[in-house]
Amino acid sequence: MSPSRRPKSSPTDAVAWLAAFPVGLAVVALAAVGPVAVPEEPPRNPHAADAWTLPAGEPVFPADEDAMPLRRHCQLCHSSDYISTQPRLSRKAWEANVEKMRSKYGAPIPTNAVPAIVEYLVRNHGTP
Repeated sequence: MSPSRRPKSSPTDAVAWLAAFPVGLAVVALAAVGPVAVPEEPPRNPHAADAWTLPAGEPVFPADEDAMPLRRHCQLCHSSDYISTQPRLSRKAWEANVEKMRSKYGAPIPTNAVPAIVEYLVRNHGTP
């Protein structure tokens, strides 16, 4: 049947359909669900009253020559905050990480800078 030939429904048709709906069925369905508990108040965040203090700024590497390779090569991609929050690793692990940055991620670290970078990381972020 084309849309223009379809009989138009009137508001009385909708009322007649609703009147024919078995009201008892809705009551039975609601009774099967049971009472719904509505919380009186949402749960509170137990940490809402904690005092939060954020650092004043980002950590900065010292201006000495020991940190120069990190500032020159590592901070091209990593912030000093990211570098300073890395887990403490052994010398072997730091060497592997620096080599991974060079070979896998293409970090522009010359071969002669690797020992100085590893030495700084081991001394400041290495395992005791």
